[in-house]
Amino acid sequence: MPSPSIKLAVKADCAGCTALLLEQLREHNLPADPASLRAVVKQMVGDPARGFVLVAKSEGNIVGVAFVSMVLSIEHAGNVAWLEELYVTPAMRAQGIGASLVAAVLKKARTDGIKAVDLEIDAGHARVASLYRRYGFQPLSRARWVKPL
Repeated sequence: MPSPSIKLAVKADCAGCTALLLEQLREHNLPADPASLRAVVKQMVGDPARGFVLVAKSEGNIVGVAFVSMVLSIEHAGNVAWLEELYVTPAMRAQGIGASLVAAVLKKARTDGIKAVDLEIDAGHARVASLYRRYGFQPLSRARWVKPL
């Protein structure tokens, strides 16, 4: 099987991206409204100022996705990419697709003049932590908080 190609998502990829992101949220037992998620993916793909979506395709099928939002940051004095979701279908894991997506996110961020890339991982997810450490990410000594509205 040939190596998956990593590309910037286009409108035709939105349904496939949405399907994978729904799988991701279900794996983490997070609620997901398919219609709302589809709208967010379409908005991101259609507005590069908001961020970007990368897809990994194998034999024409989307097998991985990276969803990256832009944040104007005081801490970094410029735009920061928030790697909100990175997901590879279970059948395609352990083949370097996640690593290829991370490398592609970092390359695009550097090309676009992004100051930093932020992300979060579930506590205790050692395999994912190892992936990000290989690319120079470091854990922060702070906790992320949220208040749903």
